[in-house]
Amino acid sequence: MTTKKISRRKAFKGALAVGAAGLAAGALSRTYAQEGAAASGAASLPRQVGLPNVWGEDFLFQWSPPENVERDLTVGDAVIRLSSSNRNFGRLMNVEGADYGKQFAAWRKAGWSACEASSNQWLSRKMPDSEVREIKTQLRANDIEFYGLHCGGNLIGPGSIAEESQRHVIDAIHAVAEMDGKLVLTHAGGLHPNRNVAHPQNWSRDAWMKSVNALKRICRDTAGMDIQIPIEAVNSESVNNPWAHKRLIEDVGDPRIGVGLDLTNFVFPGFAFRTTELLNITFDMLGEHITYVHAKDLVWNEMMAGLNWALQGTGLIDYETFLARVSRLDRPEVYMLIEFLVEDEQYEQAQRNIRSIAGQLGVNIYGTQA
Repeated sequence: MTTKKISRRKAFKGALAVGAAGLAAGALSRTYAQEGAAASGAASLPRQVGLPNVWGEDFLFQWSPPENVERDLTVGDAVIRLSSSNRNFGRLMNVEGADYGKQFAAWRKAGWSACEASSNQWLSRKMPDSEVREIKTQLRANDIEFYGLHCGGNLIGPGSIAEESQRHVIDAIHAVAEMDGKLVLTHAGGLHPNRNVAHPQNWSRDAWMKSVNALKRICRDTAGMDIQIPIEAVNSESVNNPWAHKRLIEDVGDPRIGVGLDLTNFVFPGFAFRTTELLNITFDMLGEHITYVHAKDLVWNEMMAGLNWALQGTGLIDYETFLARVSRLDRPEVYMLIEFLVEDEQYEQAQRNIRSIAGQLGVNIYGTQA
């Protein structure tokens, strides 16, 4: 395997455990993919899912990478605008009396040129029109783009949860349109009340159709609105791999359904040491549908199949291939959210790491970091 230039610094203390459910979830089974494609007549769907075998069909679990993985680090023209999930430095909050001019100026100086908000927090207060206008004015003045809201609800949860979550996404789409934003990120959902808790039937045909129908309803109720609806993979849900992303896009059949790419959210142990291949397959299959991306990293440093968050550019994700492929997306700008860190200094270091790797490759990260 080609040696990566990225250093392997120790992950920051207190990293949160992730991906344990992914061992069971992993990729969709070949049988399901074949039966589903035949039933729907979707000839363009893959006949097989999962990374290709390295040592033939009869050799155990092929979790080790091939000896020579091709890495195309050709750089494209897309410019990356960085945003942050840090509440102190980058996540837009709906707080009465905020000094948006001072806030955005500080963000811009720190290197953040885009921002998003949590839908729950953003919709918790109805902003007066004058405040909406002030936010837009200060965003333009500081050259920061507010691109959208992140909805963390459960579109197919039991009882009233599904209806409430679907209605929430619809309201979020209207709110983003009011702010001249571009997207509302959401998830496929799960049958447990908490979508982050894996339910044994999350990968059943019934659960799949619930997700498809929920998204069709959202698209129908917001028809004519030019707001993208990227879906973020989560290992505890049915959309936890690139093949499921592709199937969902085709089954819903609305051009606004896209991909909010977070590679770490569908890395399970079998993918952990093969992220270069996983990145290439993902971008080859979904590139035209990727609306924006999340930047995280992970390590596997425990006996059990639990993966841990790591500072960006220090773990198992091939960040060189990641940034090169993002820069080759067919769009002038790409929004990249840095998330799942704790301290302000960690966000600063993560941005510094990403800018450093991008600089070595020639990938264009918008603005500068003080």
